[in-house]
Amino acid sequence: MYYEELNQGDKITTRRRVVTGTDIDTFAIMTGAINPLFLEDAFAKKLGFKGRIAPGILTLALATGLQYATGLFDDIIAFLGIDKLKFLATVNPGDTIWAEAEVIAKKEIDEERGIVSFRWLAKNQEERPVLEAETTFMLKRKR
Repeated sequence: MYYEELNQGDKITTRRRVVTGTDIDTFAIMTGAINPLFLEDAFAKKLGFKGRIAPGILTLALATGLQYATGLFDDIIAFLGIDKLKFLATVNPGDTIWAEAEVIAKKEIDEERGIVSFRWLAKNQEERPVLEAETTFMLKRKR
């Protein structure tokens, strides 16, 4: 979406996605996050979890990808940052996540670019928040 197509207060809801054990395994291997908490149910259960959990950064990446799938960032120039990132609950294999984003600020840069900030919340299948953050993007403007 172009800068002009977004207004403060606009809300965007993503589709839902199931987080699989394969997602977690692949992420752990790709990033080197080889931690038994992410890979072994027995280990995670000893720590009080119901089973192995997804790394928080994987949850962030999946929630970001869900936002991209809406077309929200088709006209992005740059991803400028993440603020106030909090992991609120664990995500386990088999959980379904989705995200809601709200435009919280806009700033024109010049005739070609503008900056838009979003507050977003990722939730699981029980509507329980699992992650929250504020993100800032530079978007193209319509000419």
